Amino acid sequence: MADVLAVRDEYRAQQWAMVVQECRSSGLTNREYCRQRGISEKSFYYWQRKFRTQIVASAAPQLVQLEAVSVTEEVLQIQYRGAELRLPAGVDMDAVTALLRSIQSL
Repeated sequence: MADVLAVRDEYRAQQWAMVVQECRSSGLTNREYCRQRGISEKSFYYWQRKFRTQIVASAAPQLVQLEAVSVTEEVLQIQYRGAELRLPAGVDMDAVTALLRSIQSL
């Protein structure tokens, strides 16, 4: 008997899921959609709330174990007059040269 009830409940849920999805894509208000199809608004909102609750429960945050990864990044380090400039290794060297020349003229 429990198997029959489970199958029935699953069937109802599938049917109502289609109804809620149709309503969303119809462009009608929930009230107008239910009225046009002879659906009880109370039942519609019951199933809509049930589906939202299921979605929220299945999307609950979970803790995930992270691995520490050592990242070695190539850096161009320039020290000038007590200041330090750290740039990524792939930086445009013409821009760095122009920057250094403008600093040197100060």
